[in-house]
Amino acid sequence: MNKPEVLVIDDEVEVCSFFEFYLREERNYSVDVAYNGIQARKLVQSKKYDLALVDLKLPDTDGITLLKEIKDVNPDCEVVIITGYSTIKSAVEAMKMGAFDYLEKPFDELEELDHLLDRIIKSKTDRQLYISSWLEKVASEFGIVMSNNSPLKDLLLLARKVASKRISVLINGETGTGKELVARFIHANSLRAKHPFLGINCGALTETLLESELFGHEKGAFTGAQSSRRGIFELADGGTLFLDEIGEATPGIQVKLLRVIETGEFYRVGGERPIRTDVRIIAATNKNLWEAVKEKKFREDLLFRLDVVSLNVPPLRERRMDIFPLTKYFISKHLSQQGYKKGVKFNEQAMDLLVKYQWPGNVRELYNVVTRAMTLRDSDIISPTCLPEHIVQGDISIQLDDIDSMDDIVHNHSQRLLFSLLKCSKIDLHELKKIFDREVNYIVKEIIKDTLEKTGQDRHEASKQLNISQRTLRYILNERCK
Repeated sequence: MNKPEVLVIDDEVEVCSFFEFYLREERNYSVDVAYNGIQARKLVQSKKYDLALVDLKLPDTDGITLLKEIKDVNPDCEVVIITGYSTIKSAVEAMKMGAFDYLEKPFDELEELDHLLDRIIKSKTDRQLYISSWLEKVASEFGIVMSNNSPLKDLLLLARKVASKRISVLINGETGTGKELVARFIHANSLRAKHPFLGINCGALTETLLESELFGHEKGAFTGAQSSRRGIFELADGGTLFLDEIGEATPGIQVKLLRVIETGEFYRVGGERPIRTDVRIIAATNKNLWEAVKEKKFREDLLFRLDVVSLNVPPLRERRMDIFPLTKYFISKHLSQQGYKKGVKFNEQAMDLLVKYQWPGNVRELYNVVTRAMTLRDSDIISPTCLPEHIVQGDISIQLDDIDSMDDIVHNHSQRLLFSLLKCSKIDLHELKKIFDREVNYIVKEIIKDTLEKTGQDRHEASKQLNISQRTLRYILNERCK
């Protein structure tokens, strides 16, 4: 490989001089420097670079803007953002937009810089092989199973980048999406991997019990405290503490968490001496904590401390491409637990139903459905008869939301439904439901008839346009709307 071409962009002369000397003398790189956006743009337009080290704050522009411009001109150029602690959150956003990583000032650890440069070279020379082997490692060690085009891949690539940083991470996602698996993945790829990973659900315990679990207690601190006990802040020292459902923490617990994050010290319940701890906190929530801050239900200063890096785990309905590999993984796991090795799989009809279902319970619900099917199966081929009734029937109301061509039909029959309700002032709830179901079924049937007419009665094409299976289409026409 030829000498890597590197561009250093920073308005501080000392920073540019440091990188210029170090990269040329110690790494044998070819180096150019720019002290502002104007100089940087001229160099980027005139030369192809392998790496750009870009300061987040410049006198005439910013690192995010230069990142976009560099990637537009040369997509293969890796960009590393140079930042201070106060702008780490912006640097992480830059990583989401394509930056390879960020470097935090001051540059005290040359070993960390060397490791970063080695990773960049490795990723550029052997990127596909590296990602492929890494994804296998993820699936086998953490149970995070995905397809090649899953949105989880980008999330985990970002998670791996921030794993080595000394910053807190907030994982957002619906219940059952696998937030704890992502937390364990971050811990395993961090410098704390050899130390404990401990977790606690902040919504599962009362405030008193949660405080004792987090910080421990002294003998006699409360009724039943017959001996001193260490909390998980002590037990996880040097490692990672996973605070699940952090949005459920009470105001009192939030204050104590803020103190230990800011000072690294806490008191056991009933204790009089401070205890120091060194833990990395990864929090998770299925709530919008910024909305909770507006409603005065969550401390803004605590959220700023927890949300240095935010990772959003997509629900299963937004990554349907993962349903097949997840199903295969759960079947294999079940067979292994039972001591069997022969192949079992869902047939085409059953798999189609699984892919079309909305999965409000996400991956956890899929696991339960696969476990149920494995228990009820009569052969190695699992049919729809082994699936729950609500999955077999499907959720048509949600699946038809995207059909813009039938807005007029829905509008007209919504008016008809309203008129029917107005006429029935003394109607009971059961009769009201009958009217509602009858009108909705009529709308659904009209939508399907209209689509069939547009496709020349081609049921395959109609079901494709409606995003439902042919089996569901037949079921609605022949049974549901009689």
